Amino acid sequence: MKQKVCLITGGAGFLGRKFCEFFLKKKYVVLCVDNSKKNLKTFKSFKFINSKNLFIYECDITNDKKVKKLFKLINKSFLVDVLINNAAIDAVPFKKKEALQKFPTNKMWDDEINVSLKGSFFMIKFFGEEMERRKSGSIINIGSDLSVIAPNQNIYKSSYDNYIKPVTYSVIKHGMLGLTKYFASLYGKSNVRVNMVSPGPVHNNQSKKLLNELSNIIPMERLGNPREILGLLLFLSSSESSYITGQNILVDGGKTII
Repeated sequence: MKQKVCLITGGAGFLGRKFCEFFLKKKYVVLCVDNSKKNLKTFKSFKFINSKNLFIYECDITNDKKVKKLFKLINKSFLVDVLINNAAIDAVPFKKKEALQKFPTNKMWDDEINVSLKGSFFMIKFFGEEMERRKSGSIINIGSDLSVIAPNQNIYKSSYDNYIKPVTYSVIKHGMLGLTKYFASLYGKSNVRVNMVSPGPVHNNQSKKLLNELSNIIPMERLGNPREILGLLLFLSSSESSYITGQNILVDGGKTII
């Protein structure tokens, strides 16, 4: 059997590393794409870095010319079966007055939109079009519970001393859902599936106070573990999900149902 190829943007970040390691264990060829020198430096310290099936590419996905160059480079050796658009900038909470009056700045809007929305679009523009030509492939966009609900600002107000989550993150994650539905509709007849996986809060060195605040509003009364996302990614990457497209699947312990 042909070894399947999975390309992961933001592959050297917190969740991206988990995704890369998981797909390597599942015998995929993994193409890690990232533009953060800090994350790439950390990434290279992990044991799985020595896998013969892992290939690392440094690329600014917000630049369509650079993505085109990346596509041509990768296409010489690989045909991508699974594209996971994971790259994003997390908008950290600010003091309420700053969040509404000073932030987000034009640069913050541009940076966050460019990475998540434009970057994902450019990746689909080249790698998704190739999938369409071959009439085979799966595109998985990584969203958030904030793709369907607004942030509960009381959590941030309490945990961060009257801070709130900026508007940019919510707007962008809602936008990712629009991107998902658009391309699912466009590529449906070509047997290319486009879905979104939207995790709720996952453990990542949060303060004890924030963990308690979040646990209180989640029916399962706990945060998720990154590994609890992985099985769904594998399912959406496989032929077992051959009739699923255009969906936003929440992995949130029930947070968005109440």
